[in-house]
Amino acid sequence: MEWALGITRGEDLHRISNPREETGSTDLGGIKGAFESFGAARLNRLYFGQEFCERAIPTPGELREAMQRAREHKLDFTLVTPYITEKGLSKLEILFKELAAVHPAGEVVVNDWGVLYLLNKRFPTLTPILGRLMNKILRDPRINRFIKEENSNQMQPFRNSSLSEPYMQKLLKGLNVTRIELDHTFQGFPPDLERWGYQLSLYIPYGCITSGRACLFGSWGLAAQQKFNATGKSCSGQCRFHRLMMHDRSGQVAGNHKEWRIFQKGNTVFYEQMGDFLTRGIIQAKELGFSRIVYQPEPI
Repeated sequence: MEWALGITRGEDLHRISNPREETGSTDLGGIKGAFESFGAARLNRLYFGQEFCERAIPTPGELREAMQRAREHKLDFTLVTPYITEKGLSKLEILFKELAAVHPAGEVVVNDWGVLYLLNKRFPTLTPILGRLMNKILRDPRINRFIKEENSNQMQPFRNSSLSEPYMQKLLKGLNVTRIELDHTFQGFPPDLERWGYQLSLYIPYGCITSGRACLFGSWGLAAQQKFNATGKSCSGQCRFHRLMMHDRSGQVAGNHKEWRIFQKGNTVFYEQMGDFLTRGIIQAKELGFSRIVYQPEPI
């Protein structure tokens, strides 16, 4: 099992020296237990970049620093990219040139079909990885309200996605994708995941529920007509400092709330896996043949 450290921002690169440093919000005890369940888990790789917001794409200078830090700590390197507009595509093209100059076969996590196309056409030596946002599996925490038994046959359709279909597998093979990335969802992994034919990565402790371009945090302090503007230029980066905890007053989210908590950070709603839910996902991942776990101290 390969372990990767996921760093989303240049200002957090110091975490490479102490990846399990307290964040003030993460269930570090659960993370330590997850690491210890595999014995002496050792970090092999650095994931650097942003999955969810093109405004937070790292600068070329930050990318160079991240690659240098990875070399100093003898870590392999993966660049992470978000879903984007044409403007963001221009930013990424600059980063891909920087990456290819240092790591000609370097990995790039893609969460946008346009980015995947660009890699294949302009940077064919780089290695694309299909990001977890490209896996359109159901991520709704309310599912446990309707299907009580985790092992029920009713649950199986909600575990699958289009990535299990032969047509999609053929398409991705033609686009040089051999690895896909997943979250441990509330309904669990597909039991036939190995049959899909991909190399597999799991993110911990944060899973993504939903994401979009309009950002609550980016709207703080703006005039009414400027709020929730997906193409607006102004952003104070409040997601770096705050998260909005979400509580289910309707009773629609069933399950053991000691095992997860839901919050919004930036333009994305996450669930943090804790306790048995976190450990269960990692153990199942090992049984299903996952070859990489990506640990993120912060999701954005």
